[in-house]
Amino acid sequence: MSEAPTKNLGRTALLSGAVVAWTIYDMATTTEAPRQAVMVLQYALLALGLIALIGSVAMLLMGKAQA
Repeated sequence: MSEAPTKNLGRTALLSGAVVAWTIYDMATTTEAPRQAVMVLQYALLALGLIALIGSVAMLLMGKAQA
């Protein structure tokens, strides 16, 4: 029963890592300056992805430490 939340946290960490990597790649390889609204959206997506990644990895590690 305790394996399901751990499995979901692993998926969340994997998906958050993919979003962060894609956002950084997209921001690094752009050839022209984006509009300010797009730039704000990209930085917000990056920040939320990093928060989700750090949070899910921390909860995953705490869950494994308790088991």
